[in-house]
Amino acid sequence: MPEPMVVTLRPLTPLWTGDADQRGNQIRETGILGSLRWWYEALVRGLGLYACDPSSGSCVYDEKRKLASICLACQLFGCTGYSRRFRLAVAGGGSAGQLTEVKLQNPGTSNHRGWRIPRNVCAPLTLALHPLRPDALDDFEHAAIRYTLHLVERYGALGAKTSHGQGVVSISDWGTAQAGPGADAWIGTLEARPAKRETNPQLAPNLSDFIGATIALDSAATSSADWWKAIPLTGLEGFSLGSNPTWVPSAPAIRAQLRGWLRNSANFQNFNGNLQDERHRLMGYVPQRGEKGDPKGSDIFVTHLYKAGERWVMRVFGFIPRGNTVDHAVRNLLHDGQKLAKEIQAALGGIQVEAVPYPEGTNSIVAALKEV
Repeated sequence: MPEPMVVTLRPLTPLWTGDADQRGNQIRETGILGSLRWWYEALVRGLGLYACDPSSGSCVYDEKRKLASICLACQLFGCTGYSRRFRLAVAGGGSAGQLTEVKLQNPGTSNHRGWRIPRNVCAPLTLALHPLRPDALDDFEHAAIRYTLHLVERYGALGAKTSHGQGVVSISDWGTAQAGPGADAWIGTLEARPAKRETNPQLAPNLSDFIGATIALDSAATSSADWWKAIPLTGLEGFSLGSNPTWVPSAPAIRAQLRGWLRNSANFQNFNGNLQDERHRLMGYVPQRGEKGDPKGSDIFVTHLYKAGERWVMRVFGFIPRGNTVDHAVRNLLHDGQKLAKEIQAALGGIQVEAVPYPEGTNSIVAALKEV
């Protein structure tokens, strides 16, 4: 049997893979696996290929049609009748810690529920992908995992609750993760593989819709020991924010600002629809007691602030289709560094920031893969 693929990650914000009881007392393999598959599906779709949406029913393997009966994501992560190519084992990490409540200082409503944020940034953890058959985790599959992790490290987040700040990681040691074929060769092999070919699900993540920015705080503004107190949130004292913090719970303030931006009809000229519906669609929605409707996850993701070298940074990103007027306005906001910086600065209590938009489009995705 081939040797396992081993990679070491260093979390930069809390990594959440909580169980059904919402406990984060250990890093769980299922949470990592689900997140890796989600990003790999987005990558496959961004390259113009098909990946099913397991939340609405994954592929079913047909022995007669073999790989042509299942999508490219199921070929790596498994589905009914076709087992996953590897077993994931996680070592290290530790606990995400107790959930601590954070609220807006001026919520504007008496029933503001606030957010519950894990208290700890976990220790480094090692992912070991053990092949489950002799032909598993070949050069092609090594490259698939490596490229997926690289995209998460550079632009996204890993695990659950990533829309609310968790899951920024750095690859501290690629270990036995082979570089494998170059990006062009790997994509060519991916395109040539027998696989199920259908139309991609509309609401599933697709890297062709991916847009975002890295936000860097002004160094002078963060030079004092208690600079983070400018962030208009209550409850931050419950975290270990001493003289040398490595992260600051801040995503709720940014999300509140973006929700406010989505409430302002002046940002959406000639839109005659329901802005509340659009806000719930893009930012997520959890029905309160007595309300109708199903929960909806966020399409816009905001990380907490974390230390990168000598600067404090964060990420705002999303999978926003080129759909209606609101979609276009949100894409323009995330693409316009000056406009986005203005909103982030207001959310952080006036701390000056710089916003550097991500590159956009499939060509940029391929360029990012070539950097591995």
